[in-house]
Amino acid sequence: MKHTLLRLLASASAALAFASAARADRIELTDGSVVNGKLLAADQGQFKVETKFAGVITIAQDQIKTFATDEAVNVGLKAGTQVLGTVAATGSGIAVTAADGQMSASAANVVAVWRPGEDSPAIREAKAAAEKLKRRWAYEASAAINGRTGGSEKFAGAVGFKATLESSEDKLMFNAAINRAQENGNKTADDWKAGVDYSSFFTGSAVWYARTELSKDKIKNITLRSNSAFGVGRKLAHSDTRDTEVRLGLGYIYETYTGTTPDFSSAGLDIALLNKQTLGWATMNNTLTYTPAFKEFANYRVLHETTFDLPIKSGDFWKLRMGVNNDYQSQPAGNAPKLDTTYFSALILNWK
Repeated sequence: MKHTLLRLLASASAALAFASAARADRIELTDGSVVNGKLLAADQGQFKVETKFAGVITIAQDQIKTFATDEAVNVGLKAGTQVLGTVAATGSGIAVTAADGQMSASAANVVAVWRPGEDSPAIREAKAAAEKLKRRWAYEASAAINGRTGGSEKFAGAVGFKATLESSEDKLMFNAAINRAQENGNKTADDWKAGVDYSSFFTGSAVWYARTELSKDKIKNITLRSNSAFGVGRKLAHSDTRDTEVRLGLGYIYETYTGTTPDFSSAGLDIALLNKQTLGWATMNNTLTYTPAFKEFANYRVLHETTFDLPIKSGDFWKLRMGVNNDYQSQPAGNAPKLDTTYFSALILNWK
């Protein structure tokens, strides 16, 4: 009795194993070897098969002679035909048995295979392209406060805000900043600026842009400065770790001053280099602009800024920004210095 029971259990186990093997999809390769598993999908010349011995593996389509499935799958051919049915191996390729008939083809003519209830590769690509084109907002707020009391009184504070609406095809950026500082009762910084910058990537590397900025600086006797420009640019590098862009355009500068300095306005050139690079431990941003005036070519302005953003703990929510800003005006108003260099650090809050 005991031996009979053991034989029955062994037979049942063998039957289950056989049934399991029979239910597996079968992929026959051009070298004669066979892979048994579950055919998950096929697309762009790659077949993904889930196996018990190696998990999910990828097989190049040109290495596949034929294949068969035990369940109905969607099969797409080069001619554009799509059929839902079980696949059987034939001497010349495959035969797909559908509810209303049978279709034969070579394995090389199969362009896609996907499971029922899942999107076809074409639909997935269309959804991915649409998702890539979606514009998404990202926000950044910054604050920096420094002070000292005792032998001397010193205070410096700066706040900034930036909002960016970006997709794979264009980017719109709004920014604003206020800077105040005084030492022993004397103001050493009192300025603000606000601007808009739009760029559109009309080919893989070509860009057109338009920007405008308004600013005021009481220390430099600037009542109002308006700087607008438009032009074209080129992406020298564009990847997840580096984005480098050069710009060349036409601009218009308008400045009014306090005191006896006459107002100034002129068309001019707008030349810029923008670079963003991930260094692993930090993100580096570099900006260099040169804006000479046509009316008086010796009257120009050079702006340079380099910053390093270091994430605090993990993620990009909080960052510490350290940097240097150089503002050179070839013909400043009054007795203001030509070069103004600022070293700064700020706490940055990012969110989306």
